[in-house]
Amino acid sequence: MSSKGSLATGSYTKATMEMALRHKDFVIGFIAGGKFSINDDQDDFIIMTPGVGLDVSGDGLGQQYRTPRDVIIEGGSDIIIVGRGIYGSGRDVIAEARRYRDAGWSAYEERIEKK
Repeated sequence: MSSKGSLATGSYTKATMEMALRHKDFVIGFIAGGKFSINDDQDDFIIMTPGVGLDVSGDGLGQQYRTPRDVIIEGGSDIIIVGRGIYGSGRDVIAEARRYRDAGWSAYEERIEKK
């Protein structure tokens, strides 16, 4: 999803959205790079975005990181998914989790203030 060259685009995304719209009683959202739409009904779904990082923008394996602000404000995501930024080698897990929580919440507040 957040790696360079992801195949989750175009017709795949459209077909996935159409399936979700047919099964709204079961599907609550998507893990996606950001908000996408094939019609106005998409706003009912939660968007959860992986590949969130505060300190790096990528790695040697094609992983691409975006900040919580990029994901929430520019991408329209509702939830950030953080992995290595919290659990990476030598990290204080509690301090990093708080740091990401605060950055995500700040971005969310900025987004709702714009509405």
